[in-house]
Amino acid sequence: MMTLPTSRVELWNVYLGEPAKGAAPDILSADEIVRANRFHFEKDRMRFIQCRSALRSLLSRHLPIPPNEIQFQYQASGKPELEAQQNPSGLQFNVSHSADRALIAIGSQHKLGVDIEKIRADVDTTALAERFFSVRERAGLRALPAHLRLAGFFACWTRKEAFLKATGDGLFFPLARFSVTTHPDLHPQLEEIQGNTDVHQHWFLSDLTVAEGYRATVAVHAPSSCLEIYTYPNPG
Repeated sequence: MMTLPTSRVELWNVYLGEPAKGAAPDILSADEIVRANRFHFEKDRMRFIQCRSALRSLLSRHLPIPPNEIQFQYQASGKPELEAQQNPSGLQFNVSHSADRALIAIGSQHKLGVDIEKIRADVDTTALAERFFSVRERAGLRALPAHLRLAGFFACWTRKEAFLKATGDGLFFPLARFSVTTHPDLHPQLEEIQGNTDVHQHWFLSDLTVAEGYRATVAVHAPSSCLEIYTYPNPG
């Protein structure tokens, strides 16, 4: 078992491709197998199994529990967390996946969230921004040069989702009631929550380079954090 310092966050880049590398259905719980079998396409079923197998294997490195015995509970928003009796050290984790990539963040004590999105040029970014982004963010996107607006949209989206997932509020916290920075090439930051501009002092956001054609962000409820990025499975 490895002890994880509260100042450090592990980020695991998981490739959900063919063949199903790292998939271990035997370590999944009965309810996870049921969830996997609900997928219509075999590709999606195997990606779910790969992702859950990776999560259990990685968490077991920091817990005195084998992967198949780890138990999850779920917040009202649906965010999974470890059963309290199995988590005396306050381990935190979050998972996001898009297309053939997944990100798993693991930390200690501090709430954290991660989001990854495959960049798609066929989405109506203007309509989505009008529906989900704050007035401040929409203005920031409009101010970007045309060639940066697609990247700016996905940068804004992943930053907002990572923050929401860290809070655990999900849909209970409307996306338009807080703002993040929108420039895709500048350092991300939580700018305000319902007009409170001091909140950035309590949150650490960082964009992540995962793979070509993707945007990703991690959010940690701490003033700063040391990030360590790995690839799973890691032969070491």
